[in-house]
Amino acid sequence: MTNRTEHEARIADVRNSFADAVGRARYSGEVTVLTSRGKRAAAIVPMDFYERALAALGETAVPAPGPTD
Repeated sequence: MTNRTEHEARIADVRNSFADAVGRARYSGEVTVLTSRGKRAAAIVPMDFYERALAALGETAVPAPGPTD
């Protein structure tokens, strides 16, 4: 089992430093857990982690419908 560094930040704070959270995920493999009113709400995770999670769950990502022209 591998340990993964996890940061916790309020959604309001991450709005101003979103690129930093994405950079930590992309280049350092670190997770940023977003909180709202003290509760964990979502996470910014490295893409390989997300892809492995989908595979482990036997799920596939389906693109959301885009706006129509």
